[in-house]
Amino acid sequence: MAKNATARDNETRDRVLKVAARLFAERGFNHVSVRAICKEAGSNVAAVNYHFGDKLGLYRELIGTVAEGMNDGKISSFESGAGWPPEEQLHAYIRGFLHQLLDQNAEESCWLGKLIARETTEPTAALDLIIEKGIKPAGARLNKLVSEVMELPANDPRVILTAGATQGLCLWYRTSRTVAERMFPELKFTPDRIDRMADFVTDFSLAGMRDLVQNGKEYGGVLGARAPR
Repeated sequence: MAKNATARDNETRDRVLKVAARLFAERGFNHVSVRAICKEAGSNVAAVNYHFGDKLGLYRELIGTVAEGMNDGKISSFESGAGWPPEEQLHAYIRGFLHQLLDQNAEESCWLGKLIARETTEPTAALDLIIEKGIKPAGARLNKLVSEVMELPANDPRVILTAGATQGLCLWYRTSRTVAERMFPELKFTPDRIDRMADFVTDFSLAGMRDLVQNGKEYGGVLGARAPR
């Protein structure tokens, strides 16, 4: 009997999480009520308090889980190039990250991506979870890799800005996907096309890195500090 009750509890918890992810992604945290979540999940209105404490607890659970998944995917992309020269490691990371962003077309993946996008544009108290669990760990690793490619200190503004720009190029394909597919109906995000996109982003990023190193410019003012000597 206890096992059946536990199974039902877990099933209810998972159902509430999935419904909440979609509704929060569609409407935002402040425009979704506990009652609406439970009604659509087919559960008692007390289910959210029972499993998560309150609406914010439910939301933080979702954001934390998605952020950890983001980081795990990026770390896997780094690991795919382990032991290779820095430039090849960068290519492996970009390729893996783009596939992570673009391969999945399932409805659930779509809602989770929108959930993160909405949280970053309409931040709540849960934003720190995305930063601490989903961005900082892999971001530090990318920064280190870019510093090795450029042969500059990891805290050099050129390294920090380049790592962010490279990540931003990858994210652009995800955020602009719907528009790109309408502008270019023949565009299909097949695995082979994604590989070619990864080649471009890598070549573009590496060319920029080489130029930054060679031209001697400093960009410390962008980050509020001068480049280290």
